[in-house]
Amino acid sequence: MHLVKHRAYEFGVRGVNPDAITFDLAAAVARKDAIVNGILSGIHDALRKNKNITFLTGHAEFTSPVDIRLDGRQITAEKTILAVGARPATVDIPGLADVGFITNYEALKLERLPASMIVIGGGYIGVEFAQMYARFGTKVMMLGRAPRIMSHEDEEISVALAEVLRAEGIDLYTSAPVLRAEFEGDEKVVVAQIGGEEQRFKAKEILFAGGRVSRVEGLSLEQAGVELSRDVIQVVDTLQTTMPNIWSIGDANGGAMFTHRATYDGPLSALNAVRGLKKKVDYRVVPRAVFSEPAVASVGLTEREAREARHEVKIGKHLFAHTGRAKAIGQTEGFVKIVADMKTDEILGAHILGAHADILIHEVVAAMYNHGTAEPIAKSIHIHPTLSEAVKSAAKAIGSAPMIRTGE
Repeated sequence: MHLVKHRAYEFGVRGVNPDAITFDLAAAVARKDAIVNGILSGIHDALRKNKNITFLTGHAEFTSPVDIRLDGRQITAEKTILAVGARPATVDIPGLADVGFITNYEALKLERLPASMIVIGGGYIGVEFAQMYARFGTKVMMLGRAPRIMSHEDEEISVALAEVLRAEGIDLYTSAPVLRAEFEGDEKVVVAQIGGEEQRFKAKEILFAGGRVSRVEGLSLEQAGVELSRDVIQVVDTLQTTMPNIWSIGDANGGAMFTHRATYDGPLSALNAVRGLKKKVDYRVVPRAVFSEPAVASVGLTEREAREARHEVKIGKHLFAHTGRAKAIGQTEGFVKIVADMKTDEILGAHILGAHADILIHEVVAAMYNHGTAEPIAKSIHIHPTLSEAVKSAAKAIGSAPMIRTGE
């Protein structure tokens, strides 16, 4: 939509009137639903066809460490693996429940495009949905409580992405905690505190993107002896809970709430539960991505985190604006940044803002897995012209980077 409406002319496309291009949200949602339902059907069919699996659906809750009630049916399980995931965080903004709001779940089911939308939250969910609806044609206002969006990411990444979002027309405010919500006529109003003063924002729809929390309600975990720690399921590095016959994986344990992290947990918990192998998780190299455009992808420590961990660090950086393939596809925003230890040359982290960052990050992920350095990336031959050359150039820059001492 964005490419055709705003940039096609740049690539030589003629005969298209950008003002005549419209967006059919219902059609896009229907396509999304078909893809998701196809994936789910494939998973469920595989479960049902496996003779070693009894696949049941319903509301499950513990009645003892070995007993589970499923919609009134009693099941006894010598061992249990919890894979209960997470849910949107509870809303604690006065008036918001009365005014009405949607979460990312409902935002993927809308069939009519809102004329305007307020996005509350500056994390990855807020960023992705704010940009998505802004590109669809909705007037978007985004309110983040923290001083910068994506506050857990590298500071340079956050600042650069905020500039991209504002350039696309999103009214983005940081250090803007929301105080309350109310009606004004037929419009919804969100009141935020900005610069010590109250400021009012009006829109037809409000999207609450205030993070996600462990989905532990209604499981009667206390009946099983499974304890929580800061509202997430308490596990050790073998994914065993406080009960020796119960394990837990994924989002419900807190930390990095990503599907690929849960996918990593699954086989380990199964091997530990079934074979008693006591395999331990290693989350040192868990990549993460934000599917904005340009995309954000990261792994390991940020520059600030590395310094706070008392590393003497050196930085290798390369701009996509200096990469041939990025110029050819017209996506020159962003950069690759690699953080390495000065003494050992070991890569401590990498951070990418740019086209296909979610794909490019894996070159560094593979290097970090065995505590590798940037040298193999810098010296290996990369196809030209590709975006991966930006990763190589950042790795090469590590070799000539000055040391940044702790505290500098």
